[in-house]
Amino acid sequence: MNIVFCADRGVLPGLHVAAYSLLDRIGPAVAETRFVVFSDALDEADMALLRQTLASLAKPFTLELWRVEASAFAGFPLLNGSWATYYRLAVPQILEVERFLYVDADTLCDMDVSELNTLDMGTAPAGLVPEAPLAGAADRVVAEQLGNSPVEPYFNAGIILVNVGEWRRQKITERAMEYLAEFHPNYWDQSALNVVLHRSAIPLDERYNSIANMRKNWPFLKQPCGKIGRLVHFLDYPKPWDFLGEFISPQYRLWRSVLNQTAMKDFRSWHSTPARKFPKTRKAWVGYKKAIKDRLLFAGYARGWLKQVKGI
Repeated sequence: MNIVFCADRGVLPGLHVAAYSLLDRIGPAVAETRFVVFSDALDEADMALLRQTLASLAKPFTLELWRVEASAFAGFPLLNGSWATYYRLAVPQILEVERFLYVDADTLCDMDVSELNTLDMGTAPAGLVPEAPLAGAADRVVAEQLGNSPVEPYFNAGIILVNVGEWRRQKITERAMEYLAEFHPNYWDQSALNVVLHRSAIPLDERYNSIANMRKNWPFLKQPCGKIGRLVHFLDYPKPWDFLGEFISPQYRLWRSVLNQTAMKDFRSWHSTPARKFPKTRKAWVGYKKAIKDRLLFAGYARGWLKQVKGI
């Protein structure tokens, strides 16, 4: 099975958790799991440490680092100071496989994703999990462009099952790049992908991309790893590895329970590493404020102190 990440050095702790948890849960039907990391910044030392994390599971895998030329995306809006989010657009043009599963680094997998290897995709270039109906999407510009339907989906692009042949035939990368160049959207390449995949992508079950900050998922997330049965996406800022995430990130204990099994188990958010990021913008401080509130609410809900929480 082919699993792809696009990463810079600022997400290394997340990358270890995501990759380890995917390999840990993958079923015996997969003879070998191939991990491919696309980056303009990671080096062989980073890969050696990630290989150490994966090797501890004693399951068959390969790990490859592919270089991306960041200048191809110069001029597009940065995400957290990086163009790495756009690299997933290049992968189907480069990787010679029939299909692959792209996974964001801010995830934790507690389910076997190998059944996606045999999912009938027909002529669909991709499969993604709907985040909301268009009418309820936060990405208002794209929602309006696509008709603001109360039933048609707006997809989260954190997990993408890519049917490479159809992706290329339907020129998804080229069309997404054209959209980005013209509109410079607020939600980066996710906006572009929603436009060019509209009515051609297939929806995946929500288990494959359960967004942690959506309170409807909290009943699953209060369970320990091994009982969640979902691929969890830590979508909001701060991420569990961001500065003081130990005390602020609502599901930090869940994420930490996996990090402790990896070669980065000694990581702490205040250590001087490329992953350390202080909140500097108003948007960042708003994220911290919301996370603190959710941390308190989630702790009360998980311990049974709160019987009612809005959104559950």
